[in-house]
Amino acid sequence: MIPKGKRWVLFGCVAVFPVLLIMITVFSVPVTALAASVSGEIKVDGGKKLKNIIVFLEPANKKGPNAVKKHKVTQKGRVFDPAVTVVIAGSEVIFINDEGREIDHNIYSLSRTRKFDVGLVSKGSELVVDFPKPGIVKYYCSVHKNMGGTIIVVPSPFYTLLDKPGTFTLENVPEGEWKLNAAISHRRYSASPVDVAVSGPSVDSVILQISRKRRKRR
Repeated sequence: MIPKGKRWVLFGCVAVFPVLLIMITVFSVPVTALAASVSGEIKVDGGKKLKNIIVFLEPANKKGPNAVKKHKVTQKGRVFDPAVTVVIAGSEVIFINDEGREIDHNIYSLSRTRKFDVGLVSKGSELVVDFPKPGIVKYYCSVHKNMGGTIIVVPSPFYTLLDKPGTFTLENVPEGEWKLNAAISHRRYSASPVDVAVSGPSVDSVILQISRKRRKRR
């Protein structure tokens, strides 16, 4: 028979050990960064029906997550596909001449964001162009005047494409200070950036206003 005093010591160890195990398990769980959603609405002065609006977040005080990758734009039937491509700054675009017969193309851009000219390329050719900084790049084919496309370069992977003004939601946004902005293909309109602080599960009802640019006085 175990003496009463030792029996309490044994029971005490059995009772305390699971508690210590639970404490160790709880405090060893890694803390993950908060990911939230940012939602709101795009409003345009005068009710202008703009198309292809890219709503995006830009880090306010630091560099955004590295999420660059390669994208493909084909030329087939004398059409660029897709006509609008959204890439993250630092990404590359592979231009592929995928024509079914011998048709040459020459892709070029005079945009301030990224000027380039790949030269005359034949069927089956693949050429790579990098896009290091955010902005809108409109490009064309010098051989076929009706061919044109747009590449919109954004500063972070947190963006969405709207075919018209309306509501939007950006998912899995890390906590921190951000600027909400929009890229608009129409050169006479621009958005007024909005500061957004992410510190909870969601940031709702953010209004992003798009207005007509004022003409510069000469």
